[in-house]
Amino acid sequence: MLIAFFLVSSCVLIIIAITERILRSPKRDIRYIVRKGLCANCFGNPLNLHEGEIEPSVIVTNTEKGYKITVDCMSADYDDVASLETDISGYLRNRYGNYAVVSKEEDIAGRFVDYYIEDVVASYNKQSVYSSLDDVPSHLTKIYIRKDVYIDYSRVLNSSAIVAGRSRSGKTTAIISTFLLPMLKLGKDDYDSRIIIVDPKSAELSLCPHVLSPAPDGSVEHILNAIRDFNSIRVERQRIINDYCKSAGKAVKWFDVGMKPCVLFLDEFVSIQDMFPKKPSKEKPDYSLADFQGLLRQIATQGASAGCFLILSTAEASVGSGGLETAVNNACGIRILFKPSIQEARYLWSGDALEVMRERQYTAGDAWFSADDGNNNSVRFVKFPRLEFGEYDALSQLLSQYYADTEEHSAMSAAKERCAVPESNNDKSL
Repeated sequence: MLIAFFLVSSCVLIIIAITERILRSPKRDIRYIVRKGLCANCFGNPLNLHEGEIEPSVIVTNTEKGYKITVDCMSADYDDVASLETDISGYLRNRYGNYAVVSKEEDIAGRFVDYYIEDVVASYNKQSVYSSLDDVPSHLTKIYIRKDVYIDYSRVLNSSAIVAGRSRSGKTTAIISTFLLPMLKLGKDDYDSRIIIVDPKSAELSLCPHVLSPAPDGSVEHILNAIRDFNSIRVERQRIINDYCKSAGKAVKWFDVGMKPCVLFLDEFVSIQDMFPKKPSKEKPDYSLADFQGLLRQIATQGASAGCFLILSTAEASVGSGGLETAVNNACGIRILFKPSIQEARYLWSGDALEVMRERQYTAGDAWFSADDGNNNSVRFVKFPRLEFGEYDALSQLLSQYYADTEEHSAMSAAKERCAVPESNNDKSL
């Protein structure tokens, strides 16, 4: 009878164990896997725990896109707890084999570290596909990279953007599909909004109407004048917003008063810098590289509150001589790097922000990005939209529509004449 009792008890315990394993919630399962990996000697003892020390607690909670793993520092060294991203990703196997750490947050007081894990395989393959211009989403304050990934301009502290990537990395197509087409679809507002595009290489973009390129003699003075006009509009829009604030007795945003985004997009930023004279001449004292850089500093640092945004595209994510000016670089809260590598990414983000990022074999349109809008502060991977229609034809169509209404306003028409670039036949301007 005793043997029978123990035999039945053993069978019951085995059935309970199997049932618990099958029915165990993902949170409990992940907690068990991670805690075992951190505390069992067979996994290398990553926290360097000694006999008799208290094992760290592991708490797993659901997030919108995956799970958050909180590891405390009760007996472990804080630096050891804060460098577990590779270990935790390695512990996740079998049904969680597609999961990996995508970001982490450290407690200011040094009590715990939060690790965020997601299904990186499913995320890697997610991409928006636009079959026509109608498919491109357009929102006043949100820029959609994917249906579930967007940049919220109403929350971004520094709204200008740096977009870096080598040739054929997909950065120009991404800027067109994600920034330019949606903003052009919004149309103009009653506050002299502008979408100014500068193509210093006179390449595909320059074939679109209202796109500025160097003159045949290499002069870019008309581009500087257009940027100066853009900055003047920024100042006027800010004055209007300030008047609204005084009337309302509270802070008012640009989108609250009916303004739409103003955008200055400079393609191949490093190339256009080389076209400006290093020193002004006596005949043209306001035409120099210093004037160009000064205007960009003002737009980048002060434009966000007036809904005026700067987008800089560059082949090399470098800062300093021949690259981005430090003040402009610091003022850009949106950072995107196509076909990224850790070495290039260090020019855009700190080493701590890149600890969870891993290099892969990337294709055109693959990028790392971040935006200081509260949702995308951590660097993450994303595929930018794939277009199944001609992006330059669509851009030309929307630019023509966008500036068509300005024919009725003499002030805007005069500004267009100042910004116009002659076509090759010199018969009419773009």
